[in-house]
Amino acid sequence: YNRAIPNTSSDKTMTMTTSPLALFALFGHGCLFVNAFGGLSTFQVTQTYTRTREFGHPLQSRLPALPRTQLFATAVDAPPTTSKDKYDNLIQWFLSSNEKSYISPKVDIRPSTRGGLATGGYGTFASDDLPKGELLLRIPRDCCVTLDDALNDMECGPAFQKLMEQAGPGSDTVVIAGYLAKEYLLLKEYDRRLKAGEKADDNAEMRRLSKIKFAPYLRTLPWERGVNAQEHVLFWEDGDVDSLLKGSLAYDDAVETRSTVKFATKILDGLIGPIIRKARGEKDEAEEEEGFRFPWQSKEEEKPSDEDEILDGLEEAVRGAFVISLSRAFAAPSGANDGKEEDRLEPVLDMLQHSNTPNISHKCAEDGSIEVTAGTDIKSGDELFNQYRGEEDLNMPYHKFFTRFGFVPGVTEPVANLIAERSTIFFPQRAEV
Repeated sequence: YNRAIPNTSSDKTMTMTTSPLALFALFGHGCLFVNAFGGLSTFQVTQTYTRTREFGHPLQSRLPALPRTQLFATAVDAPPTTSKDKYDNLIQWFLSSNEKSYISPKVDIRPSTRGGLATGGYGTFASDDLPKGELLLRIPRDCCVTLDDALNDMECGPAFQKLMEQAGPGSDTVVIAGYLAKEYLLLKEYDRRLKAGEKADDNAEMRRLSKIKFAPYLRTLPWERGVNAQEHVLFWEDGDVDSLLKGSLAYDDAVETRSTVKFATKILDGLIGPIIRKARGEKDEAEEEEGFRFPWQSKEEEKPSDEDEILDGLEEAVRGAFVISLSRAFAAPSGANDGKEEDRLEPVLDMLQHSNTPNISHKCAEDGSIEVTAGTDIKSGDELFNQYRGEEDLNMPYHKFFTRFGFVPGVTEPVANLIAERSTIFFPQRAEV
C-alpha cells in the first residue's frame, strides 16, 4: 500500500504550446501531475503512515450508535460550527458508511503536536497504550474517493469518461479533481440554501443536494490556505511565486504546476459548470441551445471565452482539489483485481502527520480495505505518524517535497524564513574554490 509520489526521474520537457489534449502528457520533468494519484514512484508496501486529530475521549464512546447503512442513506447534516463537530461528523459518517469500517476506541483526533492550535493542524493520537500490531483503522474501498466515483457519477460521469478517452494517460488526475470540485461546490450551494432557511426535504433539488456522498469528508479537507495548517504553492498569488521563489530550485515546479491547474480549470468549466449553474438556479444558455461540448470543441462563430466567463468559485474549488490530491492521495491495489494500482483519497488515514520515523504500518487486505496497525508499541498520549516519503530519497529532494505536499519535512522554521535566508533547501550554493 503506497502513497503516490511524483515521478521526477524523466528528463523529457514539453511546453504549453502543445494542443489542449497534450495537457496530461506535459508532466515528465519537474511537474507533479504525470499521474498525481497513481503510476508514480510509491512507498514500499510495508511502509508506515501518519497524521492525527482528537478531542480528549475515545471517538466511538462519544458518538451515538448508528446502524450500518449505505453511504447515501442519511441526509447531509448542516455545516459544523466547530472543529470538534467537523471531525466528530467525519468519524460518525465513516463508521456508519460500511460494515467493515473500523476505528479503534483507543484512537482520538486532536490538535497535532506539529504546531497544534498555533497552526490549526490536527492529528491522530493514542488515548490508551497500543501494543505493536494492534488494529487501529480499517478503511473499506467504498469509503475512499476513487476514479470510479467520478466515472460513475450520474451528472458528469459520461463527460469525464469522454475526457479520458480524448486526453489519454494522466487525465485521471484532472477527472478526480473535477469530481471533487463539483461535489464541493454543490455542498456549498446546499449550505447556502440551508442558511437561507430551506430544508433538506423542501424540494427535489434540496433532496438531491442532501445526498452528497462524501459530504462529511469534504468538510474536513483543505480547500483553502491554512485549513488544517495546509500550505501549498497553488494557494499563492502569482506575484508571491515570482518574488519569493524565482531563482530557487522550486520555481519551475511551482510555475508549471500552477499553469497546469489554470488550464485544467478552463477544461473543467465546460464539464461541471452546467451542473453547478443549474443547482444555483442560473441559466446556461449555451448548454440549453447546443448541449455539452468540450472547451476545445467550440464552433467557428463562437468567440474564445475569457477568464471572466469561468464559473464563479470554480478556480478556487479546482485549486483546492489539486492541493488535496497532491498532498493526500494514496496508491493502492485496484478494485478490479487486475494487478494494477489505483488512486485513492482515504478518509481518516490521510489525517496522520508525516514523520521520517513513523509508528504505524498499513497493508491492503484481500477485500481492498486498508488496514492500519501499530508499527511499534505506542504509549497513551503519543501522536500517530506515517511517512509520506523517505526524507533521504534522492528523487524527492526537500524543495520538491514542498511543491508536492506543501511543507519541508523535519523543519519547523516557516518556509518564508527559509526563502528569505536563501536556505540551501531552495537555493543552490556555489562551492568555494
